[in-house]
Amino acid sequence: MSKKFHRDVWVGLFLLLFCAAILFNAMHIPGQASYLPLALTILMAVCAVFIILKGLRLTKEQMGEYSYPLTVKNSRYAFLFMFFIFIYYLGFRYITYWIATPVFMIFTQNYLKLKSLRTNLLITVLYTLLAYVVFVVILHLPIYKIGILGRFFRYL
Repeated sequence: MSKKFHRDVWVGLFLLLFCAAILFNAMHIPGQASYLPLALTILMAVCAVFIILKGLRLTKEQMGEYSYPLTVKNSRYAFLFMFFIFIYYLGFRYITYWIATPVFMIFTQNYLKLKSLRTNLLITVLYTLLAYVVFVVILHLPIYKIGILGRFFRYL
């Protein structure tokens, strides 16, 4: 009898491999700049371990009862959302963070049917204003240098 693992096991293993690659790159960052990527990667690896453990438990529970294969057809929404994230990256990179992020947030919140459109707009506006105040006004980070429209969002 062949043992088929729950897809959470495979997702967790993929995340661990991803964490290993990020960890390898983050260790080459000089000085204290590496602390945040290292901490976030370790936190993500811990979460991946919990996903694997949950998947192993679900594999034992579903042994012989239900097969839960990881196929492209069964994961089409995950791949579609990864495509949305890729489009967001392109918007962030080539337009600007201040336009790409609100568009991405409104679109994904609407796609995931999280709340009403009014609530989604309120969350998006408040997040964007908070991010602008924290990163540009308080921390003076040069986010305006990213993208072709970024210069319109420079704080004087």
